[in-house]
Amino acid sequence: MGESLRSRVIRKVPVVGWRTELLAKRARQVVTLRETLEAKDAQIARLRAQVDREKAARKRAQERLATDRPETMDSAPASFRRNLIELRRNLEALRPLDPDVYHPLLQIPRKLRNYRLAASHGIAVPEVLGVWATQGDIDLSAMPDQFVLKSDLGAGGHGVFPLRRVGPDRFELIGGEESFTTEDLRERYRAKRSTRGPFFAEAFLTQRVVAEEIPDDVKIYACYGEVAMVLLRQMPEHANLDRARYRYTDGLGRDLGTDVVHGGRIDPSIPLPEPFADFISLAEHMSRAVALPFVRVDIYDTVDGPVLGELTRGPGGQQRYRRDQDIAMGRAWDEAKWRLDLDVIAGRPLRNLHGLHPAPNYYPENHPSQQEDPRGWEVITADCAQWCLPHSS
Repeated sequence: MGESLRSRVIRKVPVVGWRTELLAKRARQVVTLRETLEAKDAQIARLRAQVDREKAARKRAQERLATDRPETMDSAPASFRRNLIELRRNLEALRPLDPDVYHPLLQIPRKLRNYRLAASHGIAVPEVLGVWATQGDIDLSAMPDQFVLKSDLGAGGHGVFPLRRVGPDRFELIGGEESFTTEDLRERYRAKRSTRGPFFAEAFLTQRVVAEEIPDDVKIYACYGEVAMVLLRQMPEHANLDRARYRYTDGLGRDLGTDVVHGGRIDPSIPLPEPFADFISLAEHMSRAVALPFVRVDIYDTVDGPVLGELTRGPGGQQRYRRDQDIAMGRAWDEAKWRLDLDVIAGRPLRNLHGLHPAPNYYPENHPSQQEDPRGWEVITADCAQWCLPHSS
């Protein structure tokens, strides 16, 4: 095939060839720029769509916030969780101001102290089988086949070992797979900085309705004489909250729904303790005896009736409840604070008040509570008819 006229002209006239190549190059650049522009336009469109979605989400959040807020925007609604966070923060400010632990808030974590307080009000507590000042003093040789070893200080199950004897000096964890010697247990306490002595052993409680080896927990959230919520908990495995089952009710035993708490396995089949009213009365009584607007009263439903487990000033975990429940519990806490303040104005000592029933001091002989001048461990006694019964609030 012969050479085209255009090709021959380009070959013979170099200027024409150069111009043609330049035009072709410019055409290719135009194509590339158009492709880049189209890509940028698509990117801008995606970004605009994302901005529109974010604006819409913010608008929806603002609408929800406006709906949730009270009419007066300068005040937030009551909140149990917010009160609990404030309590934890305030504890850090209180501790250095009260080294002798006079304030009721700092006294609550001591288990044996709470046993004495409860017993003085005629409330049953576990039988204390032995008390030791230090880890090294712990001697389990005389313990029965089943018992519970505890530290006086230690929250969230830390320092609590429900034990079954399987040998002269060998104990297996009830509701678990571990086994220990006495020295193993001493070492566990040495390693746990969150636990402090004295250390004590108490009788293993037999629950009324047996579901798991470990007795069910009845945790009553009480606000100076009024119950805000009841938590029932079953523990298939000791200290393993991932396997725990829960049921939440009000003070009348009515279920609060499966969505009342964020997370957790809700099991409405967990039985209520019986007689339910006795557990509520016990919690109301103890919550008036302590000089705090809120305390959780932990009780066990045993074959011998309700038995105090412990008092808790600030439940652990996130404590995230459905909004209406969080507000209701927060309001109960707020109102309890003012009722306590009014009782203090009327003459109630701002101390945890012991009742008139005989109650032993479970602490060892060298403990500060046994001294002639028990700084911070004084027992302030009052007739329950004056401050602890419903008609006095």
